[in-house]
Amino acid sequence: MKKSFFALLIGLLLVTSVFADHTGTGIGAIFGGGYNRGIGGHFYPGFSLKLPSIPIFWGFHSYISGDSFGLGVTGDAYLFEWNMVNKKVTNDDGSYYNVKIDWYLGMGFIIDMHFWAEHDEGSVSGDLGFRVPFGVSWHVVKKFEAAAGIAPGFGWFGRNKVSDFLFVFPLEVALRFWFT
Repeated sequence: MKKSFFALLIGLLLVTSVFADHTGTGIGAIFGGGYNRGIGGHFYPGFSLKLPSIPIFWGFHSYISGDSFGLGVTGDAYLFEWNMVNKKVTNDDGSYYNVKIDWYLGMGFIIDMHFWAEHDEGSVSGDLGFRVPFGVSWHVVKKFEAAAGIAPGFGWFGRNKVSDFLFVFPLEVALRFWFT
């Protein structure tokens, strides 16, 4: 399975650079929340990073839940990114700005560690899985982007020597500043 995962990741790295229109470095915040079959409902604020030489959108998260906290990493490669709207709009005072809205669909992975405080002893759980992010990206101004989407995923969840099927269904909002 490890060989298949790495072969898929290398394939994504090679193919996705054709479709991505983000040519610079993107840095920002990402806010997510939703359902995780392993831990229930959760909220995860984090840091978003996109480097120009690698066509992967990275997310570094801290998870906050009722009785646990955790850390996680996501990596998403856009398979398709289509322009829905790309036009110049003029206001009544003669000033103008560009409106650029994209729709994206990708494939990625998720790796998490969760720490639980149960009774007097703690426990640790972990997630490993694939995700399929899709949503809408709005380039508010040339250097600033706001994106919203969902990233359903599946994989493996392990806790206290018990493994189980992982299913996640998060909603994510990202705010990025682009350096070109």
